[in-house]
Amino acid sequence: MKDKLDDIYQEIFADAIDYMETYNVQQVAATYMAIAMRLYKTNLKADDYKEMVKTALEMEVKPYK
Repeated sequence: MKDKLDDIYQEIFADAIDYMETYNVQQVAATYMAIAMRLYKTNLKADDYKEMVKTALEMEVKPYK
């Protein structure tokens, strides 16, 4: 499972890099965020969705260099 998750992450990240040649980073990030939120909202129960959003807001992430 971890290998499959890493594979799709790398594929989608490469796509994001390609999109940033045409669109600015905020447009690319906002688009991916909107897609992610709709996927979560479609697939999770309301309480699970709220918990996922709370977790995402509290998560510390490192910026790309």
